[in-house]
Order: sequence, then structure tokens, then C-alpha cells
Amino acid sequence: MTISVNSRKKQAKKSFDELLNDLRTSNSEKVRYNAARVLGEMGDSTAVEPLIDVLKNDKNGSVRLYAARALGELGDSNATIPLIESLREDRNVDVRVRAARALGRLGGKEVVEPLVEALNDENPQVCITATDALIEIGDVATDALMDSLDHEKVNVRCDATRALGEIGNPKAVDKIITMLKDEWVNVRIYAVTSLGKLNDTKAVPALIEVMQNTKENDLVRAGAAAALGVLRDQRALMPLRELIMGADELGELEDTALKSFKKIMAANWQAIPGAAPQKKTVNA
Repeated sequence: MTISVNSRKKQAKKSFDELLNDLRTSNSEKVRYNAARVLGEMGDSTAVEPLIDVLKNDKNGSVRLYAARALGELGDSNATIPLIESLREDRNVDVRVRAARALGRLGGKEVVEPLVEALNDENPQVCITATDALIEIGDVATDALMDSLDHEKVNVRCDATRALGEIGNPKAVDKIITMLKDEWVNVRIYAVTSLGKLNDTKAVPALIEVMQNTKENDLVRAGAAAALGVLRDQRALMPLRELIMGADELGELEDTALKSFKKIMAANWQAIPGAAPQKKTVNA
């Protein structure tokens, strides 16, 4: 099997064995990381062990980065432990980012704990990538993320709250409702958004309370109003109407409330006494 490798002067074709040799023996870091990149694209699992060796031992961060990326693309579970070690121990931020991304692609229960630990990484990009990886893994990460909602660091609570909303497991609803009382506004913003995404009407009373709280941040209140529109529960109609009618003029909060009110009316008009069906507008 051969693959084309672009260069400025010409296009050369290198075989799988030639690329492995470049990866193992070249003195040029550029040649080594290009070899790692192409080996991942070729999809041959024979490259897994050499790439693991490079991930562990190459002194150049760029080479280790492309080795991590290639191992994620190859999808071989033998790379799981080495990638976890890189996520935890590599001093190069970009390598840790790539290791987190690769672990998300590999999946499985084994990768959940180290990815949750990475939510506490000193670098924000590693935290964000670990969060996205946990979302990609899905339900199996739910319990560990719920535990992270009690973490002392606000960014960990934010990332865990966001991830739980994206994963969509309803078992997280009660715990996220408690996050509406978090001392940090960013956590509360993620909490109202995630409650909408979880699509469980159990959250309606708590969201109404947040929306009606005039001492609450307006972004949080607007997020609660938007979530109520997603949930489309009739119990929100009167609180939404009161918020709209009580305003001297419609700001962002009231505009969001109005949109949610219309969504709930449209979804429930048959069950609301005196409500008439909305007419469809046909453009000529």
C-alpha cells in the first residue's frame, strides 16, 4: 500500500514500511510527525504499536501530538492506556488536547475517569476538549459528571453541567436543578440551558421560580424562559404572561418570554379552554 505525500518540489509516494521507518529513525521532527499523521490516515492497525512508542518516548511535542491524533483515528483499544497516560502526564498542552480527543473517539468506561479529571486541567483548552470527549462518549459518563457538579472549581461545574445537558440522560435532572442555586452565574446559565435540553417537565417549577426571581441575573432568567419554551408545559403560560405584561417595554428577557409563550400556546392550543388554532399563512 502506498500513499502520496505532498512536498514543495514534488509529490513522492511512500509505502507503509517506509513511513514506519521514517517514524522510528528520522532525525527530522517534521518527517516524523508527517509520518505519524499519514499512518493514522492509512488506517492500518499495524502502526498502533510504533505510534504508541512515539507517543511515549519522542522528545518532540509535535510528533507526540500527531501520534495521539493517529491513534484516535486508528481506533485501537490498545492505545487507551498510553493515551490516558499522555492526558495525565504530558507537559505539552497540545498533546494533552489531542489525547483527550482521541480518548473520546475510543470511548468506553475506562476513559471516563481520566477525562473527568481533565476537566480540572490547568489549561482551558484541555478542559473544553475533555468535556466534548465526554459528550461524545455519552451515557456511560453520566454518573461521573454528576459527581463533578460538586467540584470546588467553578469551571469544572460549568463543564460538567454543559456536558450533562448535551448527553441528555434524564437521571441528571434533579442534580442539575440544584445547580440553579450555585453561587456562580455561569453555572446557573449552563444549568437552565441543560434543563431545557434534558426535556423533562420535572424542571418546570424550578425554572419558573428562576424566571420570576427579579434578583437573579437577567441572562439566567432569560435562559430559564427559553428552557420553558423548549419544554412546552402549560404551567409556564401564566408566569410567562405575567412577566411580559408587567414590563414597561420588551427587553431581551421579555422577548424571550414572549417567544416561549407562543411556542407553548402552539403546542397546547387544543388542551387550553378558549384557545383557537393558529392559522397558517400562505404566501402567494
